[in-house]
Amino acid sequence: MAQTVPQVVLVGRINAGKSTLFNKLAERGIALVSDIPGTTRDSNYARIDWRQASFTLVDTGGLDAATLGTVEIQVQERAYRAIKQATLIVLVVDGLGMVTSADREIAKFLRRTAAPTILVATKLDGPRKRRSVSPELYSLGLGEPHLVSGVSGAGTGDLLDAIVRQLPKGKRRAVPEPESSIRISIIGKTNVGKSSLFNALIGDERMIVAPEPHTTREPQDTTMTYHGTRITLVDTAGLRRTKHRRTALEAVSAKRTEDMISHSDICWLVTDISESLSAQDHAIAELARASQNGIIVVANKWDKVSDKTPTTIDEHEKRYRQYFTGMDWAPLMVVSALHHQRLRQLMDLTLKVHEARQRRLTDTQLQRILSDHAPRKAAPRKGTKSATELELHQTGITPPTFSLKARHTERIHTAYLNQVERALRTHYDFVGTPIIMNMHKKR
Repeated sequence: MAQTVPQVVLVGRINAGKSTLFNKLAERGIALVSDIPGTTRDSNYARIDWRQASFTLVDTGGLDAATLGTVEIQVQERAYRAIKQATLIVLVVDGLGMVTSADREIAKFLRRTAAPTILVATKLDGPRKRRSVSPELYSLGLGEPHLVSGVSGAGTGDLLDAIVRQLPKGKRRAVPEPESSIRISIIGKTNVGKSSLFNALIGDERMIVAPEPHTTREPQDTTMTYHGTRITLVDTAGLRRTKHRRTALEAVSAKRTEDMISHSDICWLVTDISESLSAQDHAIAELARASQNGIIVVANKWDKVSDKTPTTIDEHEKRYRQYFTGMDWAPLMVVSALHHQRLRQLMDLTLKVHEARQRRLTDTQLQRILSDHAPRKAAPRKGTKSATELELHQTGITPPTFSLKARHTERIHTAYLNQVERALRTHYDFVGTPIIMNMHKKR
């Protein structure tokens, strides 16, 4: 029977220092950190291994939002859901300030929960600051506070020791972490339904979904198994044009999304099929192409398209092909995240793209491409003779990379390389992946 990894949940009011502490404990800059209240919206997750124990650390949004709009309400709903699922709760308070009424209300609520709670006072970088900690912390009724600094890391080792001691004995054993086979980034403009797609696939409303643009700020990931393949899904922040990024926080969020793209195997480029394609859609596609990722263009919100006929999808596919020129190798999948429509087909297509990116051909198969399916001689440039005695070899995968060797590479026109690529795609189904064609001079 599979062992369940315990969840340790960081909670507290806005700007108490939860995300800074989360990043220090996780030893990675997962959560966005800023002085802007309410920066953390979606819960962040990280696996922690400490002294032969493993647990999942969860960073939640602030529980004391001043104005409860749609997004803030969802932030708090997710925080309370994480508390209900917690094995252990860590209440984080600002050690430099006075205990607030919000701290008291949160502590009162936590004392009534089933999970044990540890009290942590953060932002305490040195001995002088630790000596100035308010004695009011003891009035929260959660025992001795642990004094830490999320910036310097002071006290975090002792905190991890305390967390491990509080975990149920049967759950202290380290659980091997499975390696993901495919890493998929869900990318696109703001408000095209990326988080709705993410939530529909993992069967959990982990991401905040709201009509306000740029709701998701931090890339979120989860690992699932589909037909025996480990898949890590990453929901990224929507990308707006640089001049339309209103805050420094949005710029940092966009940079993280771009980093996620460069570290992915496959990108789902999500668009809103009910709207016109824009220059930003094209720019995001170019980011994925530049990283040499596999790409599936996902036309979401099929439920919003009215007056459907048997040819409607074909009409939209023609429109997409005309817009994303040079990307005819990237398949189009029309879905509705809201109604979970064609999501299984999207997953099946993703496995097919992954298989294409791993495909390796023999020299015999490649020579057959040159002899039977491409012109026998390279198209010569003007005023030159044809390049003869061509050889084709595969030099890499993810993406498939090929080397065309000839005595006179300068005589080979790029149009010939395109012909060879088309022949490879036609006969060996390299769907959804770029193909890299290099030329080398034969000695």
